[in-house]
Amino acid sequence: MLTLQAEDFRNEVLYCSSCKRSVNARIATWIDASRTPRVKTLLLNWEFNMVICPQCGYRLYSDSPFFYEDFAEGLLVAVFPSIPNNHLSVEEHIRQEYGYYPTLEFFYDMTQLWFLIYLQEYYKTNVDLLVEPIFGGGEERLRMFLRFLKKDPMMLTIREMLTKSFLGIKTNDDLQNVLWYALVKLEGMSSGLSESSGLVRPGARGGHSKAGSPLRKPRMRSRIM
Repeated sequence: MLTLQAEDFRNEVLYCSSCKRSVNARIATWIDASRTPRVKTLLLNWEFNMVICPQCGYRLYSDSPFFYEDFAEGLLVAVFPSIPNNHLSVEEHIRQEYGYYPTLEFFYDMTQLWFLIYLQEYYKTNVDLLVEPIFGGGEERLRMFLRFLKKDPMMLTIREMLTKSFLGIKTNDDLQNVLWYALVKLEGMSSGLSESSGLVRPGARGGHSKAGSPLRKPRMRSRIM
C-alpha cells in the first residue's frame, strides 16, 4: 500500500477478485489536505486507499467511508464511496459532532471529491491571480464549487468521462475537453471566453497541465461508521 501520513487509520481485509486471496490493508479514515498536500495527488491519480495485491499485483480499493478535511479552507467532507442504507441517520450524527466546521458537506460519489480538488488546484496554479473569477474568491468560490458538485447534471458526464479515461477507453484530451466546458459553465459563460477570464482551453498554448477561517481542531475523531 502507498504510505500516507493521515490523522486516523483502520485495519481492513480486502478481497482480491483476481487471485481470490484476502489482503490485509491499513486504510485512511481521516485526512487533512492542508497538513498532507500529497493526498490531493493520490486522489487525483485514483491511488488513495489503494492496495496492490502482494500475490498477483492487482489493484484493490477500499469502499470504506472517510473524512476529507481541508483545515485551511474550514472544510470537512464526509466521503462515502458507496451509499450506506442508514445515510440520513449517519449524516445527522456527523452534523451533531462536527457542525462547528464553517463548511460541512457529504459526498456519495468519489467524482465529486476528485473534481473539487481539480478545481482548487486549477484556480491555484492556472488562473492569473490579478484577475478574480466572476463568482469571487475564498469562501464564496468554495460554496459555488460545492453547489456545482452537488446539483449540476454535468457531473454525470464528468463521472462517465473519468471512468472511461481511467479504463483507457477515452484519452486524457477527451477528459480535459469535458473539464474545460465544465469550467466555462461554472463561471456562467454560455459560449466562448471573455478577455477578463483566466481560463485557457486545453490544447491551446499555455494550457493547463494534467490533474488534480479559524476553527478549533478536534482532539478526538470518531469514524463515520
